[in-house]
Amino acid sequence: MDRLERPRVSAPLPRISSPRPRASSPLGRSRTLRKVADRSNARPSKKFQLSGRFRRALILGPLLCIAAIYPLMWFLSVPPLSFARTTSSCLDEGTDYQISEHYLCTNACGKVCFPRVHGMCISRTQVTICDDLPYFSKDIIKAGGGLPDTLRLITNVPRDRVRVKRGTCPGWDSRLHEPVDASGGERTQGHWIRGLQMVADVKLMPHGKKVGPNPHHEAEKLIPAVLLSHLYGLRNSTLYWFAHRDPKTISRWSLGLIKVFLETMKVEFMDVPGPDEPQICFEDAILFSGLTNAGYVPGREANAWLREKVLGFCNIPVLDASRPVNNVVIVERIHSSRSIANMDEVKYTLEKELMVVPKVVTSGVGDFCDQVKVIASADFAVTPHGSHNINFLFARRYSTVLEAFPLLYYIDWFGNYVHAANVNHHELYGTWLAKQGSLPFKMRVYANLYGWSGCFYHPNRAQHAQYGWNCFGSRTT
Repeated sequence: MDRLERPRVSAPLPRISSPRPRASSPLGRSRTLRKVADRSNARPSKKFQLSGRFRRALILGPLLCIAAIYPLMWFLSVPPLSFARTTSSCLDEGTDYQISEHYLCTNACGKVCFPRVHGMCISRTQVTICDDLPYFSKDIIKAGGGLPDTLRLITNVPRDRVRVKRGTCPGWDSRLHEPVDASGGERTQGHWIRGLQMVADVKLMPHGKKVGPNPHHEAEKLIPAVLLSHLYGLRNSTLYWFAHRDPKTISRWSLGLIKVFLETMKVEFMDVPGPDEPQICFEDAILFSGLTNAGYVPGREANAWLREKVLGFCNIPVLDASRPVNNVVIVERIHSSRSIANMDEVKYTLEKELMVVPKVVTSGVGDFCDQVKVIASADFAVTPHGSHNINFLFARRYSTVLEAFPLLYYIDWFGNYVHAANVNHHELYGTWLAKQGSLPFKMRVYANLYGWSGCFYHPNRAQHAQYGWNCFGSRTT
Protein backbone atom coordinates (compact mmCIF):
# COMPACT_ATOMS: atom_id res chain seq x y z
CA MET A 1 0.00 0.00 0.00
CA ASP A 2 1.46 3.35 -1.07
CA ARG A 3 2.60 5.72 1.65
CA LEU A 4 0.22 8.67 2.09
CA GLU A 5 1.87 12.06 1.57
CA ARG A 6 0.93 15.17 3.54
CA PRO A 7 -0.86 17.66 1.34
CA ARG A 8 1.12 20.85 0.51
CA VAL A 9 -0.50 24.15 1.55
CA SER A 10 0.60 27.29 -0.33
CA ALA A 11 -0.63 29.75 2.30
CA PRO A 12 -0.56 29.47 6.08
CA LEU A 13 -3.71 28.21 7.56
CA PRO A 14 -5.85 30.72 9.42
CA ARG A 15 -5.54 30.67 13.16
CA ILE A 16 -8.72 29.68 14.79
CA SER A 17 -9.30 31.08 18.23
CA SER A 18 -12.08 30.06 20.44
CA PRO A 19 -14.27 32.69 22.06
CA ARG A 20 -13.24 33.81 25.58
CA PRO A 21 -15.32 31.97 28.07
CA ARG A 22 -17.63 34.18 30.01
CA ALA A 23 -17.37 34.37 33.75
CA SER A 24 -19.76 31.88 35.00
CA SER A 25 -19.68 33.05 38.62
CA PRO A 26 -19.65 36.33 40.60
CA LEU A 27 -16.05 35.63 41.59
CA GLY A 28 -15.01 35.40 37.95
CA ARG A 29 -16.84 38.57 37.06
CA SER A 30 -15.13 40.49 39.89
CA ARG A 31 -11.71 39.30 38.71
CA THR A 32 -12.48 40.50 35.22
CA LEU A 33 -13.60 43.92 36.44
CA ARG A 34 -10.44 44.25 38.57
CA LYS A 35 -8.22 43.56 35.56
CA VAL A 36 -10.05 46.20 33.53
CA ALA A 37 -9.63 48.77 36.33
CA ASP A 38 -5.92 48.02 36.68
CA ARG A 39 -5.48 48.43 32.94
CA SER A 40 -7.26 51.80 33.06
CA ASN A 41 -5.03 53.07 35.86
CA ALA A 42 -1.87 52.00 34.06
CA ARG A 43 -2.69 53.65 30.72
CA PRO A 44 -4.73 56.86 30.85
CA SER A 45 -7.14 57.37 28.04
CA LYS A 46 -6.36 59.71 25.14
CA LYS A 47 -9.30 61.89 26.08
CA PHE A 48 -7.83 62.46 29.53
CA GLN A 49 -4.45 63.49 28.02
CA LEU A 50 -6.03 66.17 25.78
CA SER A 51 -7.96 67.66 28.61
CA GLY A 52 -4.75 68.02 30.64
CA ARG A 53 -3.01 69.90 27.83
CA PHE A 54 -6.03 72.08 27.42
CA ARG A 55 -5.96 72.98 31.11
CA ARG A 56 -2.29 73.89 30.91
CA ALA A 57 -3.00 76.06 27.84
CA LEU A 58 -5.69 77.90 29.76
CA ILE A 59 -3.18 78.76 32.46
CA LEU A 60 -0.14 79.58 30.32
CA GLY A 61 -1.95 81.23 27.38
CA PRO A 62 -2.97 84.47 29.13
CA LEU A 63 0.48 84.75 30.70
CA LEU A 64 2.17 84.44 27.31
CA CYS A 65 -0.23 86.97 25.79
CA ILE A 66 0.55 89.50 28.52
CA ALA A 67 4.27 88.91 28.06
CA ALA A 68 3.92 89.57 24.32
CA ILE A 69 1.50 92.50 24.43
CA TYR A 70 3.31 94.53 27.09
CA PRO A 71 6.56 94.98 25.09
CA LEU A 72 4.51 95.75 21.98
CA MET A 73 2.56 98.46 23.80
CA TRP A 74 5.84 99.80 25.19
CA PHE A 75 7.37 99.82 21.73
CA LEU A 76 4.40 101.61 20.17
CA SER A 77 4.01 104.13 22.96
CA VAL A 78 3.57 107.77 21.98
CA PRO A 79 6.47 110.00 23.07
CA PRO A 80 5.59 112.48 25.82
CA LEU A 81 5.18 115.84 24.15
CA SER A 82 6.37 117.57 27.30
CA PHE A 83 9.88 116.98 25.92
CA ALA A 84 9.11 118.78 22.67
CA ARG A 85 11.19 121.77 21.61
CA THR A 86 9.95 125.32 22.06
CA THR A 87 11.30 128.30 20.17
CA SER A 88 11.97 130.15 23.44
CA SER A 89 14.98 127.88 24.04
CA CYS A 90 16.84 129.39 21.07
CA LEU A 91 19.14 132.35 21.57
CA ASP A 92 19.00 135.57 19.59
CA GLU A 93 22.12 137.32 20.83
CA GLY A 94 25.74 136.45 20.34
CA THR A 95 24.94 133.87 17.66
CA ASP A 96 27.28 134.96 14.86
CA TYR A 97 29.74 132.53 13.37
CA GLN A 98 32.90 132.31 15.45
CA ILE A 99 35.82 131.34 13.20
CA SER A 100 38.81 129.84 15.01
CA GLU A 101 42.00 128.15 13.84
CA HIS A 102 40.53 124.65 13.61
CA TYR A 103 36.74 125.05 13.47
CA LEU A 104 33.90 127.57 13.21
CA CYS A 105 30.74 127.45 15.30
CA THR A 106 27.42 129.13 15.91
CA ASN A 107 25.17 128.70 18.92
CA ALA A 108 21.70 129.90 17.90
CA CYS A 109 19.68 126.76 18.70
CA GLY A 110 22.27 124.43 20.13
CA LYS A 111 25.92 124.53 19.17
CA VAL A 112 26.74 123.66 15.55
CA CYS A 113 30.32 123.52 14.28
CA PHE A 114 32.22 122.75 11.09
CA PRO A 115 35.83 121.50 11.03
CA ARG A 116 38.59 123.61 9.54
CA VAL A 117 41.61 121.74 8.20
CA HIS A 118 45.04 123.04 7.17
CA GLY A 119 46.27 120.92 4.28
CA MET A 120 43.91 118.37 2.72
CA CYS A 121 44.37 116.31 -0.44
CA ILE A 122 41.53 114.45 -2.15
CA SER A 123 42.00 111.45 -4.43
CA ARG A 124 39.74 108.66 -5.62
CA THR A 125 40.76 106.28 -2.85
CA GLN A 126 41.66 108.48 0.12
CA VAL A 127 41.33 111.91 1.68
CA THR A 128 44.60 112.86 3.39
CA ILE A 129 44.87 115.40 6.19
CA CYS A 130 48.34 116.88 5.83
CA ASP A 131 48.72 118.68 9.14
CA ASP A 132 48.40 117.26 12.63
CA LEU A 133 45.10 118.51 13.99
CA PRO A 134 44.69 118.87 17.74
CA TYR A 135 42.19 116.69 19.52
CA PHE A 136 38.91 118.54 19.67
CA SER A 137 36.97 119.00 22.88
CA LYS A 138 33.87 116.91 23.43
CA ASP A 139 31.45 119.78 22.88
CA ILE A 140 33.03 120.58 19.50
CA ILE A 141 32.85 116.93 18.42
CA LYS A 142 29.23 116.57 19.54
CA ALA A 143 28.37 119.78 17.67
CA GLY A 144 29.66 118.30 14.41
CA GLY A 145 33.03 120.06 14.38
CA GLY A 146 35.13 116.93 14.61
CA LEU A 147 36.97 115.48 11.66
CA PRO A 148 34.74 112.95 9.84
CA ASP A 149 35.90 109.37 9.30
CA THR A 150 34.78 109.34 5.66
CA LEU A 151 33.68 111.65 2.87
CA ARG A 152 31.04 110.73 0.35
CA LEU A 153 32.39 111.33 -3.15
CA ILE A 154 31.21 110.44 -6.64
CA THR A 155 33.69 107.94 -8.07
CA ASN A 156 32.69 104.74 -9.84
CA VAL A 157 29.59 104.68 -7.65
CA PRO A 158 27.27 107.64 -6.90
CA ARG A 159 28.08 107.96 -3.16
CA ASP A 160 31.36 106.18 -2.53
CA ARG A 161 32.84 106.12 0.98
CA VAL A 162 36.37 107.52 0.88
CA ARG A 163 38.38 107.18 4.07
CA VAL A 164 39.84 110.26 5.78
CA LYS A 165 43.34 109.61 7.13
CA ARG A 166 46.23 111.60 8.48
CA GLY A 167 49.33 111.29 6.36
CA THR A 168 51.89 112.91 4.11
CA CYS A 169 50.67 115.18 1.34
CA PRO A 170 52.67 115.93 -1.81
CA GLY A 171 54.29 119.35 -1.61
CA TRP A 172 53.21 120.07 1.97
CA ASP A 173 55.70 121.47 4.48
CA SER A 174 54.62 120.34 7.93
CA ARG A 175 56.91 122.85 9.62
CA LEU A 176 55.56 125.86 7.76
CA HIS A 177 52.02 124.40 7.59
CA GLU A 178 51.67 125.36 3.95
CA PRO A 179 52.42 123.95 0.50
CA VAL A 180 55.78 124.73 -1.04
CA ASP A 181 56.87 124.79 -4.66
CA ALA A 182 59.26 122.02 -5.73
CA SER A 183 60.85 120.80 -8.92
CA GLY A 184 58.64 117.74 -9.10
CA GLY A 185 55.96 119.48 -11.07
CA GLU A 186 52.21 119.42 -10.63
CA ARG A 187 51.81 115.70 -11.26
CA THR A 188 53.88 114.72 -8.26
CA GLN A 189 53.07 117.72 -6.08
CA GLY A 190 49.33 117.70 -6.61
CA HIS A 191 47.09 120.53 -7.66
CA TRP A 192 47.04 122.99 -4.74
CA ILE A 193 44.25 125.54 -4.20
CA ARG A 194 45.54 128.37 -2.03
CA GLY A 195 43.76 130.45 0.60
CA LEU A 196 40.80 129.74 2.87
CA GLN A 197 38.16 127.86 0.87
CA MET A 198 34.94 125.92 1.55
CA VAL A 199 34.69 122.22 0.57
CA ALA A 200 31.57 120.04 0.46
CA ASP A 201 30.88 116.41 -0.44
CA VAL A 202 27.60 114.53 -1.14
CA LYS A 203 27.13 112.98 2.30
CA LEU A 204 23.45 112.49 3.20
CA MET A 205 22.43 113.41 -0.34
CA PRO A 206 20.32 110.45 -1.56
CA HIS A 207 20.68 108.85 -4.96
CA GLY A 208 18.60 106.17 -6.64
CA LYS A 209 15.53 105.41 -8.71
CA LYS A 210 13.03 105.78 -5.85
CA VAL A 211 14.71 108.73 -4.13
CA GLY A 212 15.55 112.09 -5.55
CA PRO A 213 17.74 115.01 -4.54
CA ASN A 214 17.18 116.34 -1.03
CA PRO A 215 17.10 120.15 -0.67
CA HIS A 216 17.40 119.96 3.11
CA HIS A 217 20.72 118.07 3.11
CA GLU A 218 22.01 120.17 0.22
CA ALA A 219 21.17 123.33 2.16
CA GLU A 220 23.31 122.07 5.06
CA LYS A 221 26.27 122.68 2.79
CA LEU A 222 25.03 125.56 0.65
CA ILE A 223 23.42 128.01 3.07
CA PRO A 224 26.38 128.17 5.50
CA ALA A 225 28.59 128.93 2.52
CA VAL A 226 26.25 131.73 1.43
CA LEU A 227 26.18 133.27 4.90
CA LEU A 228 29.92 132.96 5.47
CA SER A 229 30.81 134.50 2.14
CA HIS A 230 28.42 137.45 2.47
CA LEU A 231 28.13 138.22 6.17
CA TYR A 232 31.18 136.79 7.93
CA GLY A 233 34.25 137.85 5.98
CA LEU A 234 34.77 134.97 3.51
CA ARG A 235 33.90 136.96 0.40
CA ASN A 236 37.06 135.80 -1.39
CA SER A 237 36.37 132.13 -0.64
CA THR A 238 34.85 129.68 -3.12
CA LEU A 239 32.60 126.71 -2.40
CA TYR A 240 34.20 123.66 -4.03
CA TRP A 241 31.43 121.08 -4.19
CA PHE A 242 32.45 117.54 -5.14
CA ALA A 243 29.14 116.76 -6.84
CA HIS A 244 27.66 116.63 -10.31
CA ARG A 245 25.55 119.52 -11.47
CA ASP A 246 22.67 117.44 -12.75
CA PRO A 247 19.05 116.91 -11.58
CA LYS A 248 19.85 113.42 -10.26
CA THR A 249 22.38 114.79 -7.77
CA ILE A 250 21.48 118.43 -7.09
CA SER A 251 17.86 119.56 -6.76
CA ARG A 252 16.34 122.42 -8.72
CA TRP A 253 15.89 124.16 -5.38
CA SER A 254 19.64 124.27 -4.71
CA LEU A 255 20.51 125.22 -8.28
CA GLY A 256 18.02 128.10 -7.98
CA LEU A 257 19.54 129.29 -4.72
CA ILE A 258 22.96 129.33 -6.39
CA LYS A 259 21.53 131.59 -9.11
CA VAL A 260 20.32 134.06 -6.49
CA PHE A 261 23.92 134.66 -5.38
CA LEU A 262 25.64 133.89 -8.66
CA GLU A 263 27.16 137.37 -8.97
CA THR A 264 28.40 137.57 -5.38
CA MET A 265 29.56 134.02 -4.56
CA LYS A 266 31.57 131.45 -6.47
CA VAL A 267 30.47 127.81 -6.56
CA GLU A 268 32.51 125.24 -8.48
CA PHE A 269 31.33 121.66 -8.98
CA MET A 270 34.35 119.36 -8.82
CA ASP A 271 35.12 115.88 -10.15
CA VAL A 272 37.21 113.50 -8.10
CA PRO A 273 40.65 113.05 -9.70
CA GLY A 274 41.14 109.90 -11.75
CA PRO A 275 43.76 107.22 -11.02
CA ASP A 276 46.41 108.93 -13.20
CA GLU A 277 45.53 112.50 -12.25
CA PRO A 278 47.14 114.62 -9.50
CA GLN A 279 45.34 114.98 -6.21
CA ILE A 280 43.28 118.08 -5.55
CA CYS A 281 44.68 119.73 -2.43
CA PHE A 282 43.49 122.63 -0.30
CA GLU A 283 45.79 124.80 1.78
CA ASP A 284 43.03 125.84 4.19
CA ALA A 285 39.47 124.54 4.04
CA ILE A 286 36.20 124.63 5.97
CA LEU A 287 34.62 121.22 5.49
CA PHE A 288 30.86 120.80 5.04
CA SER A 289 30.26 117.09 5.52
CA GLY A 290 27.89 115.32 7.84
CA LEU A 291 24.92 116.05 10.02
CA THR A 292 24.51 119.65 11.20
CA ASN A 293 21.05 119.48 12.80
CA ALA A 294 20.04 122.45 10.63
CA GLY A 295 21.32 124.90 13.25
CA TYR A 296 23.55 126.73 10.82
CA VAL A 297 21.45 129.91 10.56
CA PRO A 298 22.97 132.12 13.26
CA GLY A 299 19.82 134.06 14.12
CA ARG A 300 16.93 136.22 13.00
CA GLU A 301 19.09 139.01 11.64
CA ALA A 302 20.95 136.66 9.28
CA ASN A 303 17.70 134.96 8.28
CA ALA A 304 16.02 138.30 7.55
CA TRP A 305 18.89 139.17 5.22
CA LEU A 306 18.61 135.78 3.47
CA ARG A 307 14.81 136.08 3.15
CA GLU A 308 15.05 139.57 1.67
CA LYS A 309 17.63 138.50 -0.93
CA VAL A 310 15.71 135.40 -2.02
CA LEU A 311 12.24 136.97 -2.13
CA GLY A 312 13.62 139.99 -3.97
CA PHE A 313 15.16 137.71 -6.61
CA CYS A 314 11.84 135.84 -7.00
CA ASN A 315 9.71 139.04 -7.04
CA ILE A 316 7.76 137.90 -3.97
CA PRO A 317 6.66 140.68 -1.58
CA VAL A 318 8.30 140.63 1.85
CA LEU A 319 5.24 140.73 4.11
CA ASP A 320 4.30 139.75 7.63
CA ALA A 321 1.45 137.32 8.18
CA SER A 322 -1.96 138.97 8.14
CA ARG A 323 -4.56 138.69 10.91
CA PRO A 324 -7.18 137.46 10.36
CA VAL A 325 -5.70 134.80 8.13
CA ASN A 326 -6.17 135.33 4.39
CA ASN A 327 -4.00 132.65 2.76
CA VAL A 328 -4.13 129.03 3.93
CA VAL A 329 -1.94 126.39 2.27
CA ILE A 330 -1.84 122.61 2.65
CA VAL A 331 1.35 121.04 1.30
CA GLU A 332 0.92 117.51 -0.01
CA ARG A 333 3.62 114.93 -0.76
CA ILE A 334 2.54 112.55 -3.50
CA HIS A 335 3.85 108.97 -3.72
CA SER A 336 5.22 109.31 -0.22
CA SER A 337 4.56 107.67 3.12
CA ARG A 338 4.68 111.11 4.71
CA SER A 339 1.45 112.43 3.28
CA ILE A 340 -1.81 113.55 4.85
CA ALA A 341 -4.15 110.56 4.85
CA ASN A 342 -7.34 112.44 5.88
CA MET A 343 -6.93 115.35 3.49
CA ASP A 344 -10.67 116.02 3.09
CA GLU A 345 -11.16 116.17 6.84
CA VAL A 346 -8.24 118.57 7.25
CA LYS A 347 -9.55 120.85 4.50
CA TYR A 348 -13.03 120.88 6.02
CA THR A 349 -11.71 121.69 9.51
CA LEU A 350 -9.46 124.51 8.34
CA GLU A 351 -12.20 126.09 6.23
CA LYS A 352 -14.65 125.85 9.11
CA GLU A 353 -12.31 127.32 11.73
CA LEU A 354 -10.42 129.92 9.66
CA MET A 355 -13.23 130.88 7.27
CA VAL A 356 -10.80 130.56 4.35
CA VAL A 357 -10.75 127.93 1.60
CA PRO A 358 -7.37 126.15 1.82
CA LYS A 359 -5.20 125.81 -1.24
CA VAL A 360 -3.62 122.36 -1.73
CA VAL A 361 -0.21 122.37 -3.42
CA THR A 362 2.29 119.59 -4.16
CA SER A 363 5.77 119.89 -2.70
CA GLY A 364 8.83 120.03 -4.93
CA VAL A 365 6.94 121.11 -8.06
CA GLY A 366 8.33 123.92 -10.20
CA ASP A 367 11.56 125.84 -10.09
CA PHE A 368 13.19 127.40 -7.05
CA CYS A 369 10.97 130.47 -6.89
CA ASP A 370 7.78 128.43 -7.35
CA GLN A 371 8.70 126.27 -4.36
CA VAL A 372 9.63 129.26 -2.20
CA LYS A 373 6.39 131.06 -3.01
CA VAL A 374 4.27 128.24 -1.55
CA ILE A 375 5.39 129.03 2.00
CA ALA A 376 6.41 132.67 1.55
CA SER A 377 2.86 133.64 0.53
CA ALA A 378 0.99 131.77 3.29
CA ASP A 379 -0.35 133.08 6.57
CA PHE A 380 -1.20 129.57 7.75
CA ALA A 381 0.36 126.34 6.42
CA VAL A 382 -0.12 122.65 7.12
CA THR A 383 2.68 120.41 5.89
CA PRO A 384 4.06 116.93 6.51
CA HIS A 385 7.63 116.65 7.65
CA GLY A 386 10.09 116.54 4.77
CA SER A 387 12.99 118.18 2.98
CA HIS A 388 10.65 120.67 1.29
CA ASN A 389 10.29 122.40 4.66
CA ILE A 390 13.63 124.07 4.04
CA ASN A 391 11.36 126.83 2.74
CA PHE A 392 10.45 127.66 6.35
CA LEU A 393 13.45 129.99 6.09
CA PHE A 394 11.45 132.24 3.77
CA ALA A 395 8.08 132.07 5.57
CA ARG A 396 6.28 135.25 6.56
CA ARG A 397 7.10 136.55 9.98
CA TYR A 398 4.48 135.59 12.59
CA SER A 399 2.87 133.07 10.24
CA THR A 400 1.63 129.74 11.61
CA VAL A 401 3.00 126.40 10.45
CA LEU A 402 1.62 123.00 11.48
CA GLU A 403 4.18 120.27 10.76
CA ALA A 404 2.86 116.69 10.90
CA PHE A 405 5.13 113.75 11.76
CA PRO A 406 4.21 110.12 11.04
CA LEU A 407 4.03 107.57 13.83
CA LEU A 408 7.41 106.43 15.21
CA TYR A 409 9.21 109.32 13.53
CA TYR A 410 10.24 112.61 15.07
CA ILE A 411 13.23 114.91 14.69
CA ASP A 412 13.75 118.56 15.55
CA TRP A 413 15.93 119.58 12.62
CA PHE A 414 13.73 122.53 11.70
CA GLY A 415 13.75 124.08 15.17
CA ASN A 416 16.44 126.51 14.10
CA TYR A 417 14.59 127.44 10.91
CA VAL A 418 11.35 128.40 12.62
CA HIS A 419 13.20 130.39 15.27
CA ALA A 420 15.29 132.28 12.74
CA ALA A 421 12.27 132.94 10.50
CA ASN A 422 10.21 134.06 13.55
CA VAL A 423 7.17 131.91 12.82
CA ASN A 424 4.70 130.12 15.07
CA HIS A 425 5.56 126.46 14.65
CA HIS A 426 3.43 123.61 16.00
CA GLU A 427 4.17 119.89 15.69
CA LEU A 428 1.52 117.22 15.13
CA TYR A 429 2.16 113.57 15.85
CA GLY A 430 0.62 111.21 13.28
CA THR A 431 -1.25 107.99 13.91
CA TRP A 432 0.01 105.75 11.12
CA LEU A 433 3.34 104.15 10.39
CA ALA A 434 5.96 105.71 8.15
CA LYS A 435 7.24 103.42 5.43
CA GLN A 436 10.80 104.58 5.83
CA GLY A 437 12.56 101.25 5.99
CA SER A 438 14.44 100.73 9.23
CA LEU A 439 14.60 104.37 10.34
CA PRO A 440 11.44 104.42 12.52
CA PHE A 441 12.48 101.11 14.07
CA LYS A 442 15.98 102.39 14.85
CA MET A 443 14.60 105.59 16.31
CA ARG A 444 12.19 103.69 18.54
CA VAL A 445 14.93 101.36 19.76
CA TYR A 446 17.20 104.28 20.62
CA ALA A 447 14.34 106.12 22.29
CA ASN A 448 13.55 103.13 24.46
CA LEU A 449 17.21 102.68 25.37
CA TYR A 450 18.02 106.30 26.15
CA GLY A 451 14.57 107.77 26.84
CA TRP A 452 12.35 109.94 24.71
CA SER A 453 13.81 113.06 26.27
CA GLY A 454 17.00 112.42 24.32
CA CYS A 455 15.15 112.51 20.99
CA PHE A 456 13.72 115.97 21.51
CA TYR A 457 15.34 119.36 21.48
CA HIS A 458 17.57 120.43 24.34
CA PRO A 459 18.73 124.03 24.78
CA ASN A 460 22.26 122.79 25.43
CA ARG A 461 22.81 120.55 22.42
CA ALA A 462 26.42 119.94 23.34
CA GLN A 463 25.40 118.38 26.64
CA HIS A 464 22.72 116.10 25.28
CA ALA A 465 23.92 115.41 21.74
CA GLN A 466 24.92 111.84 22.55
CA TYR A 467 21.20 111.12 22.78
CA GLY A 468 19.84 113.46 20.13
CA TRP A 469 22.12 112.14 17.38
CA ASN A 470 21.33 108.53 18.20
CA CYS A 471 17.65 108.98 17.39
CA PHE A 472 18.60 109.73 13.78
CA GLY A 473 21.23 107.04 13.28
CA SER A 474 24.95 107.41 12.68
CA ARG A 475 26.45 110.87 12.41
CA THR A 476 28.65 109.91 9.49
CA THR A 477 26.14 108.06 7.34
